[in-house]
Amino acid sequence: MKKKLSFVMLCFSVILFAQHSDNKKNQIDQKLVGSWKGEEDDQQIAGMHKSWIMHRSDDGKFLLLFVAVQDGKTTTFTEKGQWWVENGKFYELHKGDGKTDVYDYKVLDENHVKFKASQMSLEQNNENYEFIDTRIEE
Repeated sequence: MKKKLSFVMLCFSVILFAQHSDNKKNQIDQKLVGSWKGEEDDQQIAGMHKSWIMHRSDDGKFLLLFVAVQDGKTTTFTEKGQWWVENGKFYELHKGDGKTDVYDYKVLDENHVKFKASQMSLEQNNENYEFIDTRIEE
């Protein structure tokens, strides 16, 4: 019984070490954790207004809720994925299509973060795509 318990403890230790190692690769900027909102007009698609709420967890997961309005038609959709920062850039891996968007980012204050597209997975109307996320008070 002792050997079995020791083996189980060893397995848990290996799993925890592997998870800890993954966390080192994908760094989390605690200033970006929480719920945020933003909006933009005509930046990704001409004639489209897009607004969103994004929740970034401290485990690197995100949930993104979009509302897009174009030509009087409203569309809503959600995206899930992983986020992290590396070398001063913000990475957003989208679970649905497996593609990653990369942004330069600057924390303006505790409630505002400016993002500027560095490498986008989808073609943009504006190669200088940028926006500001505002923290949602909880």
